[in-house]
Amino acid sequence: MKKLKYLIKYGLKKRLFTKAFYISTAVIGLLIVAITLLPTIINVFTGEPTAEKVEDKITVVNTTGYLGFNDLIEDNVKSQLAILGYEDDTQFIFTSDVLEIPNNDYYTSEYDESARVYIYLDLEAGILVQIYDQGLNVTVKNLILGQIRELNRYKYFIDNNTSTDIISDVIYEEIINPNTSNSELQMIVSSLSTLIIIPIFIIITIGLQFIGTEIMEEKSTKAIEIIIASVPPRTHFFAKILSIMIFLVVQLLTYVLFGLIGYGLNELIAGSSSTNAGAWASIVGELGVIILPTLIITLFSAILGALIYSVIGAFFASMAVNQEDYQSIQTPIMMILMISYMGGIFAGSANIKEVLLFFTYFPFSAPLVLPVAYAAGYIGYLEVIISFLIMLATTSLLLLVFTPLYRASILSYDQSKLIKRIKNTYQTSKVLKENQKQYEENHN
Repeated sequence: MKKLKYLIKYGLKKRLFTKAFYISTAVIGLLIVAITLLPTIINVFTGEPTAEKVEDKITVVNTTGYLGFNDLIEDNVKSQLAILGYEDDTQFIFTSDVLEIPNNDYYTSEYDESARVYIYLDLEAGILVQIYDQGLNVTVKNLILGQIRELNRYKYFIDNNTSTDIISDVIYEEIINPNTSNSELQMIVSSLSTLIIIPIFIIITIGLQFIGTEIMEEKSTKAIEIIIASVPPRTHFFAKILSIMIFLVVQLLTYVLFGLIGYGLNELIAGSSSTNAGAWASIVGELGVIILPTLIITLFSAILGALIYSVIGAFFASMAVNQEDYQSIQTPIMMILMISYMGGIFAGSANIKEVLLFFTYFPFSAPLVLPVAYAAGYIGYLEVIISFLIMLATTSLLLLVFTPLYRASILSYDQSKLIKRIKNTYQTSKVLKENQKQYEENHN
């Protein structure tokens, strides 16, 4: 255990405590901060924008008999719009006429309104709400939903002349317009999905190259023979993988920290603006609800992907005799990585669900495609967890297979063809295993 810790610390010192790491981290960190501050930077050069004007016309069909709902919704929405700095010209039309209740033909009929909200009572479920959206402003829609959630509390206050905090939210349903495909939102999601793949690909490539370089440095200088004489190959194998993974995690968390600093500064500056201009929440709009979980999935996908390919890279590096040989040997790994990269970009851009699902569950492509499939809305949390479990199981299987092979290949200088080299490594590992078994039997 002490030898494992020493090798991990030694590997981390070679990567973390260097001028190259400090300079690259500072440069990339400043770039990340600049990107997160981009809305504020644009506002500085373009000047303070005028307040956004909201001109939505909303019909509210309230058949509950609680007329106070009408004032609750309108007054609170308008007051919040004023606080947010919008130029408010919204129109609320309230009615309890059952003839105005939306039906299945709502979206095929012509209505001069942005949305229709239907509020009604159910004997078992209580207050229910249906929303028919024909182009409602995102901010107005969110504010209306915020007030809708309070209707049960307001009803309890009217019925009992007292308030309570223990009231469930109102159940609401958004009736999707079947005549539109929300192509604009889908296009934005596809663009973001394509960009997600690039940093994951870079992280995996860095891990693959770093672990190969470290092993080849020791092997090409014959230093590996001295190290293996003091440390078991298994310990050396795990130490290389863990040191690279800890380095990548530290690097990723550092970039996340820079991103949070930039985001916080941007929101602080935007919050001090009279119009709240430049706030990311107002920029991303409907995408806001998927951005945070997508970033979290991206972070874990990058780590698991780097782990899988680092295990493979460590074994292939152990079979090489020099850097040129390693670059040639790792060609199959890079081909798998490139196919996954191009497949993820193609499937994300073309929105081909079947292809995305295949790449999502294939462990070698899952790290690149999983965030894409989630951001595009093709999978949910359950599928994400299943994909993560498949990647973890694959890592365990690779470690189980490659650990004994690494023992046989790390001191080998075989320069035959790749397939024959793997075959020879397998045969040698069997001999070493039998010798180890015989040794243990003789000493027991």
